Amino acid sequence: SKPNSRCDRAPSSAHRMSQWLAAGKPQLTLEAADTMASAAIAECKSKGFKDVSVFVLDGTGRTLVSKTMLGVPPLIPAIAEAKAGAAIGTHASSRALKDKYVPDRTPQLLAMTTIGAATAQPFAAVPGGVLCRDTATGAVIGAIGVSGASADEDEHCAVVGAQACGFKTEPAKSALQ
Repeated sequence: SKPNSRCDRAPSSAHRMSQWLAAGKPQLTLEAADTMASAAIAECKSKGFKDVSVFVLDGTGRTLVSKTMLGVPPLIPAIAEAKAGAAIGTHASSRALKDKYVPDRTPQLLAMTTIGAATAQPFAAVPGGVLCRDTATGAVIGAIGVSGASADEDEHCAVVGAQACGFKTEPAKSALQ
């Protein structure tokens, strides 16, 4: 896909990253979160996927940006948030969680999901939640969750969204790349 032009303006990689991260401890900026969500939706549209909802969370799990396309059913935004929440809460992609717990450790996954519900921390171990790290330090800076298309398509759009700002993603590539 074509890189986001707002991410291309910076003259160097280091300068570009400073545009997307707050000073001091690496923190995702609102501008970066907005660019990520917009890039994910643009990728979804360009590939002809079903309409999606996108949530971008900072490293503490706080929602910075949420965007939902018009054709998305009412439950889908909550699933997108839960995918991003799972990535932030465990420092792993939602696909990695699914792969780790299903089918052999399903009781543990159900317990984690129950704890998430009890503590009002959305949690979904379904592909589409992508962890974002600062490329310089490796610090977790946020997560992006996408839902509405197929799980592989959701994850693809999330990876493209995060990589639009040059962040290291987990997974590094989607199943469709």
